[in-house]
Amino acid sequence: MEERITIHEKARGETINVYIGEYRGTKYLHIREWYMDKDQEEKPTKKGVALPIEKIEALKEAIDRLVPQSSKESSGKEKA
Repeated sequence: MEERITIHEKARGETINVYIGEYRGTKYLHIREWYMDKDQEEKPTKKGVALPIEKIEALKEAIDRLVPQSSKESSGKEKA
């Protein structure tokens, strides 16, 4: 794991992190919940998703399509 970025802090020291990992020779983008164990070490949970690196562009496109729509809905200006 090269770098882990915390994008959201939850209750009880849990965090949502994004990072690149490798498994069996394939690189993945992980979006995963982490927790603090009894020894105060951060550990990943099974809660999350691992996308092959080649799917990152599709994820970016989906976010670009959904985020403007959701911000319009939350402001109450326009609904689909």
